Amino acid sequence: MTRTPFSEVPLTDSTMLSFDGRVLEVFGEIDAGRYHIREEPRLEFRPGRSRMLVIRTRPNRRRQTVFYDPSRRAGLQALAERLELLERSGPEGSET
Repeated sequence: MTRTPFSEVPLTDSTMLSFDGRVLEVFGEIDAGRYHIREEPRLEFRPGRSRMLVIRTRPNRRRQTVFYDPSRRAGLQALAERLELLERSGPEGSET
């Protein structure tokens, strides 16, 4: 059983995403959100003036939209890629 490191990725100065390998959580001045890895959360970046990030679960049961600071995009993109890898390989810590 291999665990990858805990991640905290800021969206803005007052909001952040946290991922422990099992649960993706949103903290800050917006409504909190909690998404278990079995819900297959994914991050989608919306283009345009207002930088928006959509957290969506499959099969589109839940969604949450939050603003992000463009200077934080690299860290958010890395987390989005990590979630995509998990979706393809199964939950972290699971035995195959």
